[in-house]
Amino acid sequence: MSDAELLQRYAQDGTNDAFASLIGRHLNLVYSVARRHVHSAALAEDVAQSVFTELACSARHIKPGTPLVAWLHVVSRRKAINAARGEARRAEREHEAAELESMKSDPAKWSAVEPLLDEAVESLEATDRTAILLRYFANKNLREVGAALGTSDDAAQKRVTRAVEQLRAFFLRRGVTVTATGLATDLSAHALHVAPAGLGATISSAAALASSHSATSIAAVSFTMTTLEKAMLGAALALALGGAVFEATRLRASTTALTNLRQQNESIAAQIDAAQRQREVAQRHTAETLLRLAAHNLPPEPVAAPAVEAELTAWLKRAARLRQLREQRTELSVPEFQFLQENDWFQAAREGRLDSEADIREKFAQLRWDAEYAFVTPLQRALGAYLFAHDGVLPNRVGELVSYFDPLIDPAVLARYEMMVTGKLSELPSPRGKIIAQKSPRDPERDSVWQIGLGGWSSGRAQNNLSPLKP
Repeated sequence: MSDAELLQRYAQDGTNDAFASLIGRHLNLVYSVARRHVHSAALAEDVAQSVFTELACSARHIKPGTPLVAWLHVVSRRKAINAARGEARRAEREHEAAELESMKSDPAKWSAVEPLLDEAVESLEATDRTAILLRYFANKNLREVGAALGTSDDAAQKRVTRAVEQLRAFFLRRGVTVTATGLATDLSAHALHVAPAGLGATISSAAALASSHSATSIAAVSFTMTTLEKAMLGAALALALGGAVFEATRLRASTTALTNLRQQNESIAAQIDAAQRQREVAQRHTAETLLRLAAHNLPPEPVAAPAVEAELTAWLKRAARLRQLREQRTELSVPEFQFLQENDWFQAAREGRLDSEADIREKFAQLRWDAEYAFVTPLQRALGAYLFAHDGVLPNRVGELVSYFDPLIDPAVLARYEMMVTGKLSELPSPRGKIIAQKSPRDPERDSVWQIGLGGWSSGRAQNNLSPLKP
């Protein structure tokens, strides 16, 4: 039977043998596409499982005449790219955490800052205080901070930087000497503590006892809630009731009530653990599990396959258009584009439009930022290798670093940058401060100006204050 006949037979009758045949024919194709993108056998298996899961759910909706191998290739590539992106983001977060750990100030300095921190934050003007709380106490990125304050990313960065300087001035008045960069790093590392496991459930139960609802009703509701919803409920109750919850509980609850609460918490925790285990098992279901589900005539999740095909078609058209523009519109390019992979261009075409000149300039501005950001780490490594080879003496020109890149790069990239300081690194006021700066952006209205040091980088509009460096 052909692929189309097998797929139709499975879609109409839920025939297990038909779907098993499709898996046998195309599993190697799907796994190979995934393997080329994720470079991990285990992750490639997860991608392959996800692809065939989508095939099982979309069998009734795939347009007749669509070659199954083409459909599987597109879906496999999409899911593999997403998986690879997720792994890259995870690795980047781990790298940033390691860098952050290495930049922490000594514990004695933080111990002097910590007792005064909340008082210092309260001394800020309302908008600056909100910016600091969102950035360092709620772990929001600059885009989220800007959205909450109704400003742009750059404006949010400027406000956060100014607020950090005001905090530093506050500590200086109290006799505690800290740098703005060190204070920002320590706030990222120490300002937010992770609450003990199970505290949210305990607060939920205590709040339920203090309110008109019985503990039994709360426990019954919790069976239908997800783990995330329970955590959100616990946080909301904690904020609403605060210390009054604990005082009311202490006054009302007897030894028997507390024992019941502990038992209920243990029961809820056990159910959460069981649900998590079930979720992990479900994620690792193989095609055989899908066949067993189909044998019981369980309805598949609705999947808008025509919409998916339309989205994929539009995505491929945008990718082709972007490649065409890259070749034709040389004024939009920068030498740093050599640090972008083909996957980066393909992913950039996933969203947005390329219909107007403004759309095109905005898309290429984002690509230039991505390419310049990808250039920062190789530049820092080359600078470090140069310093090691020259006994800590900085180069007079950025172009002198060209032979210290591995692999070698186009010298045209370095021509866009200049030295901000020269001489011996040990004699600089701040060895981890700014050393290299970008001369000028390609598009002053949309692009950022970069400044790079051994300890981090800054990126922002030319008229904005780019300090301190981000680790």
